[in-house]
Amino acid sequence: MHSRAPQRATHRAQPAPETGRGERALALLAEIAAQTCSLVAPRSCPCGQDGTRLCPDCAALLRASPLRVDACCDALQVLSAARIREQRHDGRLLPAGVDHSALLPVLALGEYGGALQRLVLAWKNGGMLHLCGALAEGLVPAVRSLAEQVGTAEPLLVPVPSRPAARLRRGEDHTGELVRALDREGAGRGLLLRAAPTTAQEGRGARARRLRRIRLDPAQARRARALDRPVIIVDDIVTTGSTLRGMHEALDAEGIEVLGAVVIASARMPGAAAGVPGSDEADDPG
Repeated sequence: MHSRAPQRATHRAQPAPETGRGERALALLAEIAAQTCSLVAPRSCPCGQDGTRLCPDCAALLRASPLRVDACCDALQVLSAARIREQRHDGRLLPAGVDHSALLPVLALGEYGGALQRLVLAWKNGGMLHLCGALAEGLVPAVRSLAEQVGTAEPLLVPVPSRPAARLRRGEDHTGELVRALDREGAGRGLLLRAAPTTAQEGRGARARRLRRIRLDPAQARRARALDRPVIIVDDIVTTGSTLRGMHEALDAEGIEVLGAVVIASARMPGAAAGVPGSDEADDPG
């Protein structure tokens, strides 16, 4: 009887999966999908750089510290003092004349020109609606700066109204969408009041533009007043401040406290650097 030699178990080594093979495949598929979508909606920054929806340089514009610009808004200036002769006050000699102060503080991320202007116009009129989130994120520090002055963590955010013709031309209420994006960022609670400007700005003189009036829906204004929380007005650009003044007056007439306004850009900037309200370097508007 022959004894059978014990058979050794042989294990064929399994080839190890290639490291990162799956990740590279997913990245390739994502790039193919992105390139395919770019045929319909090109990936391009408003400044013209291809391959990205917002280049680092343009994104840096939205991370700028907010500046007070209310002193540059003619329509926001109100008479605070008048002197028919020279007067001495706190050791200073004040000349004869009048002093003005701003109706409300206005914070902006920068001057309306160059790359920031292209960015705003691309979002507002150029169909680049995806920029709204980045714009809202840039405005969050400005909103929080105004809210901290009264110790409120969640102010009400009210957009300035647009005329129906402008909304139809653009395909959306862009300031309303900006407020919704700020709400999602946790900067405050969006309050989309039904409001309408009673006069258009186009074709009017400088004096007439300062007298813009805005009408609020009475029922919605009563509900907003019942919330008993301060309001911050949100707009895209400030020029003379007439729209902000009209909105402030409409809210104030309903007994709603207005903390100030935030805008993406200002047509004019102060000659000297102005800090946010409450900072040491903040200029006294007027």
